[in-house]
Amino acid sequence: MEIIFSVLLFLLGLVVLIFGSSYLIQSSVKLSYIFRLSPLFIGLVIVAFGTSAPEAGISIVAAVRGYKEIALGNIIGSCIANIGLVLGFCALLLPLAVNKNIFKRELPIMLLAVGLVYLLALDLVLSRIDGFILLSFFSVFIFLAYKGAKSHSLEFSELRNLANFKFKKIFKRTSSKFVIGILSILSLCLIVLGANLMVKSGVSLAKIFGISPWVISITVFAIGTSLPELAASLTASFRKIPSISVGNIIGSNIFNILFILGIVPLIRPINIAPSVLRFEFPVLFLFSASLFAVMRTNYKITRKEGLVLFLGYLFFIFFLVRR
Repeated sequence: MEIIFSVLLFLLGLVVLIFGSSYLIQSSVKLSYIFRLSPLFIGLVIVAFGTSAPEAGISIVAAVRGYKEIALGNIIGSCIANIGLVLGFCALLLPLAVNKNIFKRELPIMLLAVGLVYLLALDLVLSRIDGFILLSFFSVFIFLAYKGAKSHSLEFSELRNLANFKFKKIFKRTSSKFVIGILSILSLCLIVLGANLMVKSGVSLAKIFGISPWVISITVFAIGTSLPELAASLTASFRKIPSISVGNIIGSNIFNILFILGIVPLIRPINIAPSVLRFEFPVLFLFSASLFAVMRTNYKITRKEGLVLFLGYLFFIFFLVRR
């Protein structure tokens, strides 16, 4: 009976989390459209922030409750899932066009972010000072993204497709910044509620089945919190808005690493197991670096390359569980 209750609680938390994230993305894009921001900035920052909200909710709630293992595992697992599972699956359905600016500027920033957090973790702890360092780099990224997006020359097709973005009825009926702002706050509240339910039930399930909270966080939590990225990237891909479909993933990973892993140590410093430096971090860097090789071919991720990324993610899960 306890198992059924915990599973139902976990699924309820996931539904609430995704529902809140969906409305946050809608309100963010609506505000961006009102302020006439470019699709590149929307994809890299606005949508990335919205789709990273579940990871932020899970990790911050876990840190507050003292489950630091879950906070770190969710971020690393989600970043790997974003590349292998989300980009791989999306490319399998439809080859993804890659914006040149993302390849030349944001992708190197993502790699640098992974390298930076690895260096900070070499002493087996992410301290409050490390958190401040990561947040400082995050503020630089936001500045560069905004500056780069303003100077970016937009294609007419992208502007037209963004204008055809399917908003929910409530967002179609209003252009009031105040109303949309209130909806954004309510969406964040739903995300926090969903995160609380998932963390509580996830810890219970780990105890019932005798599974490490680390494995639960880097697999189940990571896949669950990557669903908004999958939905956003699929929608943008089918609507021919490549700046959002790929930029959302790159931006989301940068948010996860620099912003969320910057905030969590400020709440509670994170102790890191030596095995994480030997396996999970190298896998994250390998997936991140693989995007360079994948995106270089005519700035496109083909179906074959998507298959490689997707299979790579399945192998990672297999070896992780086996280990």
